[in-house]
Amino acid sequence: MGKDKASLNYHGLPQKEHVKNMLEKCNLTTFFSVANASGKEDEIVDSFYNLGPFGGICSAFQKDPNSAWLVLATDIPFVDENLVQLLLEERDSSKVATAIKGKNKKFPEPLITIYEPKAYGKLLQYLAQGYSCPRKMLINADVKIIEVDDGLIRNINTEEEYLEAFKEISKNV
Repeated sequence: MGKDKASLNYHGLPQKEHVKNMLEKCNLTTFFSVANASGKEDEIVDSFYNLGPFGGICSAFQKDPNSAWLVLATDIPFVDENLVQLLLEERDSSKVATAIKGKNKKFPEPLITIYEPKAYGKLLQYLAQGYSCPRKMLINADVKIIEVDDGLIRNINTEEEYLEAFKEISKNV
């Protein structure tokens, strides 16, 4: 897209702040996965370099391997508090993860998922085999899947998609 997608404004403030506010309304302590430390307490510095979201998830588990981690990307502006609550209510801690999947999608969305502590070892196993895609682990693990409308979980990757999403969200406010 050519810009920081976390700074895009869909809901009256940068998406990063909107997501943080939404998650905190759900009583979740929120952290941002970052490549470089700025000294903020709400950051987890990525210690798995150049692995994208996979590295961010593993870095969260390094911070606290005994906690489950709800992972939510900031480039999915249609995710709302209801979807987060559904994910929390349907969570199955006996599984490796609880993941959201679009009804018409083939695979779960790894960046709208609760990863249980047991997922950390599985992620590291995949990394040792040369894989750095969290979706691959989800596809091959014991995961609870929650199906939702595809429109709720579409991510925004281009300027055109941003303008369309902004218009759609503004219309529904």
